[in-house]
Amino acid sequence: MIKSVKSLIILASFTLFSCDHIIDEIDREREEESYTTPYMGKWTGNFNGDQSGTLVLNVGKSGTIEGVRVSGSFQETFYTSLLGGGSGAINGITTSGSGFVLHGSLESKSGTWTIGNLNGTWSVIKN
Repeated sequence: MIKSVKSLIILASFTLFSCDHIIDEIDREREEESYTTPYMGKWTGNFNGDQSGTLVLNVGKSGTIEGVRVSGSFQETFYTSLLGGGSGAINGITTSGSGFVLHGSLESKSGTWTIGNLNGTWSVIKN
């Protein structure tokens, strides 16, 4: 009888813990869905170094970035995102045909870029 009561108490405790965990996860997901990054909007500027040109970063509500870089007659669209935590740091992973990758932060409005062995710096302002 005592074993059954102990087992029942343990089972009830586990069930309550599981419910709290599920509720916490639901709350976290709601917060993420309603979050708007303070860096949302259009940012324009330049990149310089081994290549140079103009840079446009369109930052979405959740921190996704659609970027466009133009160098002479060459134009490329690339995609990246901001890291969590609100620092404006760019995640350093970019989807682009050339391998163009941004490093840096929208808080500092600057950083570095790389394409293979090529590299340089970039800076932007918010429009």
